Amino acid sequence: MQITVYGATGTFGRQLVPQLRERGHLVIAAHRGSGVDTVTGQGVAEAAEGSDVLVDCVNQLTMNADKAIDFFSRSSRSIVEAAAKRPGTSVAVLSIAFRPETAESRLLGYYQGKAMQERVYRRLIPDEQLLMFRSAQWFELVDTMTIKAGPLRFVPKMRVQALAVTEAARMMAEAIDARERGTIEVAGPEISDFSEIARRLAAARAGKTGTKPPKVVGVPLPGPMARDGLIPPSPRMSDVTVDEWLQTV
Repeated sequence: MQITVYGATGTFGRQLVPQLRERGHLVIAAHRGSGVDTVTGQGVAEAAEGSDVLVDCVNQLTMNADKAIDFFSRSSRSIVEAAAKRPGTSVAVLSIAFRPETAESRLLGYYQGKAMQERVYRRLIPDEQLLMFRSAQWFELVDTMTIKAGPLRFVPKMRVQALAVTEAARMMAEAIDARERGTIEVAGPEISDFSEIARRLAAARAGKTGTKPPKVVGVPLPGPMARDGLIPPSPRMSDVTVDEWLQTV
């Protein structure tokens, strides 16, 4: 198959592209550096030319609800429009595993944006052409979500069933390769706390350099994030544990 991956140079996209190529697919890597902007629509249709599958891996991390909703609605609609010009083209969407109550909080705007993204695709792409791939949080997001202040590291304290991004990409590549449709949720083998993963990561790095690890402070988050709002109920599971992932960083 020929597959266009939008957001091909992002955290997830740059892992997914080689996974698809290893399975023998011709992959068009679409991103802003190649002249493709899904928010404005620039180059989106051209990047889809000749492809059997369009993959949406585009992302913007923001907790501002208005910004998140605007970004994901614009981006998803431009990819939908590209698919509509090619009847029979299927679409695979990278989303995030969360329960409905998580998107109801105005304090968690990112999840409102992802909920909007899912609604756009489910409304405009036929079920037989849509794969909604919902991943739990990735271990690699620890660094992205860490705020540094001298010797301190502030990390959101939230309950997660995280997995390595390489594992999530492998599982999505397998689903695309098998032409699966519907909704798939994936997660890691352990339920833990995000700030605890950050502490273990800091200790592992300090152990390799012989230095003292920074103090990691977990910052409590409100509502569903502290409970099971981010835990998928029946996911496909990676078998790579936190400890095994730490050996690779």
